[in-house]
Amino acid sequence: MILKKIIHALHPVNPDNLVPLNNPVPSNKKLVLFFAGWGMDEQLFSGYARSEQNLMIAYDYSSLTLDETLLKGYDEIQVFAWSMGVWAASQVLPKLQTQHYPIGTCTAINGTPYPIDDNRGIPVQIFKATLNTLNEKTLDKFRLRMCGSRETLNHFLARAPRRDIASLRKELAAIEEQATVQSGTTFQWDQAYIGKDDRIFSSENQQRAWAHSPHTFVDTPHYPKQLFKQLLQEI
Repeated sequence: MILKKIIHALHPVNPDNLVPLNNPVPSNKKLVLFFAGWGMDEQLFSGYARSEQNLMIAYDYSSLTLDETLLKGYDEIQVFAWSMGVWAASQVLPKLQTQHYPIGTCTAINGTPYPIDDNRGIPVQIFKATLNTLNEKTLDKFRLRMCGSRETLNHFLARAPRRDIASLRKELAAIEEQATVQSGTTFQWDQAYIGKDDRIFSSENQQRAWAHSPHTFVDTPHYPKQLFKQLLQEI
């Protein structure tokens, strides 16, 4: 798992000029830790940094090992997780809590702790088909379903992750392997947002996964750019 801290810019951020900084000494005492979805990097979230708090993006779940030293020195760590990041966060946050990292409110967005599950996650056959047929063409189709419209897709593509098909396939295969061998987690989320128009993690499966947790339905596709803005910039 890769962790990248995003620097707040006084002017609009150009993804080409993004400067991630992994400095173990935090400039702020509050951290927003965001677990991104499969196939992501920090590019999509470069505009969400704020001066009064640090923003760190977690991505690439080929391994769930993370450099915990990057999380030291904060008084509060507020967690958001999207898509496959909900599963990844569910796996690593319990250990961070037992090590007394100051984990605060944890919010899940369009994902569940059950990444490959016919009733509470992505159905098994759909996940396997995505992995087995992954190429540039099928990735384009996946991203359109994820975004829900051409307009949102264009917004996404302007900030698209800089990762090739080989790295995406490796990550997806690793998620399958890890999810198969790992036991379920009892980690308790404070809030879950369920996209009514989600075509990746269906709203029905999300609702079953969060049946015993606080959850809110929102009118959004799987990639909820307006909800991200609301949650990450207005907290």
